[in-house]
Amino acid sequence: MQDALSDVMQRVRLRACVYFQRDFHSPWAMCIQNTGYAQFHVISRGHCTVTVQEVTHNCASGDILLFPRGQAHVLADAPGRQAVPGPQAMASFATDQPCFDGPGQAARVICGHYEYRLDFKHPLLADLPEFVHLRTADPAIDDMTAAVLPLILRELARPRPGQNMIVERMAEVLLVQTLRAYYQINPPSDGFFAGLSDARLERAISRIHQDYGQPMGLADLAQTAAMSRSSFAQTFKQKLSVSPVEYLAKWRMLVASDVLKTTNLPVADVAEQVGYLSDIAFVRAFKREFGQTPSALRRQA
Repeated sequence: MQDALSDVMQRVRLRACVYFQRDFHSPWAMCIQNTGYAQFHVISRGHCTVTVQEVTHNCASGDILLFPRGQAHVLADAPGRQAVPGPQAMASFATDQPCFDGPGQAARVICGHYEYRLDFKHPLLADLPEFVHLRTADPAIDDMTAAVLPLILRELARPRPGQNMIVERMAEVLLVQTLRAYYQINPPSDGFFAGLSDARLERAISRIHQDYGQPMGLADLAQTAAMSRSSFAQTFKQKLSVSPVEYLAKWRMLVASDVLKTTNLPVADVAEQVGYLSDIAFVRAFKREFGQTPSALRRQA
């Protein structure tokens, strides 16, 4: 059976970019605006604060800060500092007068972002919170979350061939671990992760991800979940805010858009691959989902 979370991460083209690991010496403050990317920071040594929507949180060594929607925020050694814009601070790091390089106490921070497709509104992306703060002292944090950080730090400690690729792949792993830990600490009552936490719904979601090209209806998915049709449909809609049939249609469209962007298959073949017997019906469904025809999306790509 497919791993539903891994499927989503692969389809949305998750990619990490690590900017730097750097010591910030007091006094310091950096303002990060919403750039459209999911921003993240790891406090690898020392202490600092992060202010999000006028609320300040204390951060310690090992804490992970994630802004899935790119929420603007301020990192600082203490609240109330005059913050330097992020781009200005980064530009200074390549000069003889880098920002935050004074004699004061230092905090070491890793900064970076995650990119993923924004043209498909998967329930997982719609459910993500504005701000995630994982504290290493929290006993609910997964062991793997704590294990990935030392590996990233070890790679960043000294330049070696392949360092960038290794660090960025590990950062992608860190994102998945961070989300798993966050939802373990804050169990959702609804949303995609709530669906995955229900073994019955998870089986149905995984079947959709695996067999999307096959004829499949509500009765087939209910049987996979070992539930009655009415109970399955009600529970699925309650947890994921879409019906099982709607989720199947959305997943087919996501796969189709991937195939269109990465291959030269004729539209009719793409339609058949994702379970449509009629390419006309496929084009109509695709246009409803993306607001343009398959051919137009391919040209745009």
